[in-house]
Amino acid sequence: MPSILDPARRRPPRQAKATRVEPLVGEIAEVLLRLGGSAHRDKVFEILAAHRTGVGEAGPAEPGLALRARAVAAFDAHSSADGRGHGPLFRKPFGPGAHRWALTVEAEVFLRSGGLPGRKDDCRASA
Repeated sequence: MPSILDPARRRPPRQAKATRVEPLVGEIAEVLLRLGGSAHRDKVFEILAAHRTGVGEAGPAEPGLALRARAVAAFDAHSSADGRGHGPLFRKPFGPGAHRWALTVEAEVFLRSGGLPGRKDDCRASA
């Protein structure tokens, strides 16, 4: 009689579920990329607010406190390593008290190259 402890009868190990990235993180990264990789956070807030109001970058938009708070929380959450081997996406190039936001070098190189080649959602395929 086979044992349940037999490795051939064990369940396969569970795969870690892919974590879903908040869309605001991608928006912040996109804005920073278009602004050359870094910008004052108030400029990032203005562009995020303009996208939400449909004005685009043509006109200034006043970001609400809720948007500012969510953007700061998203930036802070992705400014340090996550413990699973992923490095940070954002950094503050002038130190912790500064309001200048930037992409990390690795994130900027990755985003400018178009992401991972061969993926079905590769953004270069649609361009």
